[in-house]
Amino acid sequence: MLRMSTRRRRSCLGPYLCGVKQKDSEIGKIPQMAPSSQSTQPQAQQDKVSLKELKSKGKWAAWITIFSYVYGDLTVASQLPPDSRQDSWLLMKSSLPGLVVSLIYIAIVTWWGPLYMSNRQPVKGLKPIMISYNAFQVVFSAWIFYEGGMSGWFGSYKLVCQTCDFSDNPQAIRMLNIAYWYYISKFIDFIDTLFFVMHKKYEHISVLHVCHHALMATSLWFGLRYQPGGHITLMGFLNSFVHTVMYLYYLLAALGPRVRPYLWWKKYLTTLQMVQFTLIFFHALLPAFVECEIPTAFFRWLCVVAAMFFVLFSNFYIKAYRRHRKEQEEISTEVTKHLTKMCFIGAPLPNSVHSGGVDNMAGAVPKKMPNDDVEDSMGTGASKDAPNLRLRSGVGQ
Repeated sequence: MLRMSTRRRRSCLGPYLCGVKQKDSEIGKIPQMAPSSQSTQPQAQQDKVSLKELKSKGKWAAWITIFSYVYGDLTVASQLPPDSRQDSWLLMKSSLPGLVVSLIYIAIVTWWGPLYMSNRQPVKGLKPIMISYNAFQVVFSAWIFYEGGMSGWFGSYKLVCQTCDFSDNPQAIRMLNIAYWYYISKFIDFIDTLFFVMHKKYEHISVLHVCHHALMATSLWFGLRYQPGGHITLMGFLNSFVHTVMYLYYLLAALGPRVRPYLWWKKYLTTLQMVQFTLIFFHALLPAFVECEIPTAFFRWLCVVAAMFFVLFSNFYIKAYRRHRKEQEEISTEVTKHLTKMCFIGAPLPNSVHSGGVDNMAGAVPKKMPNDDVEDSMGTGASKDAPNLRLRSGVGQ
């Protein structure tokens, strides 16, 4: 009898552990964290909100792209003679095809594509295609970087003021050719966003992401057609290096968990991007402080484009940083509430804690915090860079 009484007393210690009695039906239950508003919101309503937001982003991206096109046409195309060596090349006769393709891209990734996928599940089986795509981009970007260096930036070009050579000199032709392929690569980069749409990862399709791709395909035409060498090509040279590193990361991340422990350097990708943007921006301003034969109209256009990208990226990273901090604070608050309920509302500690130690409480805490990984920005199974790292490199992407 004494033994039975002791057992009953022990079983009552749980509800009275913190001084508040619980109902018998509540004994042994582990309080759950309150579900987020997104989890309780009907999926159809979430999709409707996403489609509306994407449309708004698409409108902004379209207007910014059109403005860049009009500005380039007024400041560069109307005042400078085009490079006659490109007259017969694909897409180089007129700037309109590049603008039209960019606007079609915006419409597909912010309107038609998400609308088509709204009643469908994310496309599966894309991993082999994505691995092949990333591998191609690594090789292609590395080749552009190498050719840009061999054409001038590995030694023969001056950093402060390098004029464009319009002659048929072999080195000038080599720079012209690689500048053209760099321009073509901007259209290939559209595939990045198509992967987002097919995976229904619309949170990665930001105004910056869409503007960046569309602006590069539109704005680079003026640089290639009127100054296909010299000062401006540092942008593509640096950007192709950044692309090589970033696509290499996405390629390795897509290979699976066995490789990811070796990707500790992913945290430096954002720093690499911002260093690139800063160097390109201030390099574009250098001709303003020295005597240089770069045409004034072209210099003004270059500065405006560089400033536009710098502002877009800075604004994006500031917002992304604030959003990331807010998410972490919300998670910390939820965990604190849970622990408070355990200790002050009278909820008993889980049996697993008594038997298996504090580590067994991990199930009561989210196993994965938001924005833990970058690799999911390409649909590889994680989440997008703290800020959209898949966003890619700036002025020169």
